[in-house]
Amino acid sequence: MMLGALLLAAAPAGAAALPAPDPAAGCDKPVLMVVAGPTHDRARMLAYGKAIAGSGLYQRLGGYYLNDPRELTRLEGEAPPGYTTLIVRFPCFANAKAFWESSEYQTRIKPLRLNPSAGDYVVSVYPEVALREDILGKVGANDYLVRFDGTGATPRPTYADPPGLVLGVAAAHAPRLPASGGGPASAVLRSDPSTGEALRFTINEASSFDPGRATGDTHLYVTAGIVTVGRDAMSVGDLLRVSQGAPIGRVTGTSGSAFLVFRDPPRAAAEKPQREVVRGGQQAWTVGQVSREAGAPAPLLIKRLWTDPATGAQLHLVKVAPGVGVPWEVHPVAEEGYLLEGDYHLAECLPSGRRDYDYVADGYFYRPAGLLHSGPPSTTRGGATWLIRTPGKLTAVFYPACPVAPAAKETTP
Repeated sequence: MMLGALLLAAAPAGAAALPAPDPAAGCDKPVLMVVAGPTHDRARMLAYGKAIAGSGLYQRLGGYYLNDPRELTRLEGEAPPGYTTLIVRFPCFANAKAFWESSEYQTRIKPLRLNPSAGDYVVSVYPEVALREDILGKVGANDYLVRFDGTGATPRPTYADPPGLVLGVAAAHAPRLPASGGGPASAVLRSDPSTGEALRFTINEASSFDPGRATGDTHLYVTAGIVTVGRDAMSVGDLLRVSQGAPIGRVTGTSGSAFLVFRDPPRAAAEKPQREVVRGGQQAWTVGQVSREAGAPAPLLIKRLWTDPATGAQLHLVKVAPGVGVPWEVHPVAEEGYLLEGDYHLAECLPSGRRDYDYVADGYFYRPAGLLHSGPPSTTRGGATWLIRTPGKLTAVFYPACPVAPAAKETTP
């Protein structure tokens, strides 16, 4: 246990709220107190950390920690065992000095780590650099994002998530479109004029209907039973791709069958109408891997069902083994996924804050391009198979962390 873990103990429950410093009194030039050095006696430092937390000195003087002192990595230099760095922000030098010179700290708390020394620390105070005008309000501006007395808090700014974002949908609880034209009712996973729609059809009793021509490029993927489209009898794992303007064919489903429909918005200049069936059972699983450059190679099995040679758009299956982890990543194109089987905990690092979702079979998401997601929190306990669809070539840029703290955990119903 390093110094930081020892000092980050919370104030005891029920401790009295203490007033925050008053900038009007002249305490408006923040400083950073930096504590750095090796720990020699962890047990005594634990008692020292608890004493600071229980004293209320930091709360009274507006001090708070800026970093998690557990080192991620060292880029240069050597340090003795147990070396760590902790940064405490105070609203002004006078408050930092008041903490250090207080009778409570000097006579009751500091002696807990002395004679002999429980750690050799260098304690320095630095002025905080003023924020540039272009980032004022985004990371705080010489003020507290959360005040210690709980009043007059400066709201943390939030930024709107992009339009079209759909996360944590469970097909069984999605909005329903009633049956029409002889066809079955459908669950609306996504419907957006600019990005298209995703629907799930479940056939409770044998039915037949003709959806006419595809109003936009359309994919139909069978998830249960037998579905006949035109003259093609399709079973689980088969894919029908119909380009804009081509006839889809009469759809006939047996009781208990189900299929997904993904439909893109109409295009001004569509390709020559065409229709093709891909037999999933005839396609091979291939071994894929998250790039080693990401720092976390993760083996995956991939079955590529369809790829547009012109745009790189694709639809494929991804099978993930239990316990596999992936790094934080960003794609240059939108990505939508439907969990065919298994479970998956998926983290999203959004402009409005981090969100975590627990997906089970028939869970769905649609993520516009440029959003950070996945990361070490994301994994599967029992294995997972995703159907993934993208409007362009799927590449990734990897990042070491999500810059915002977890905000909420969502579970698909």
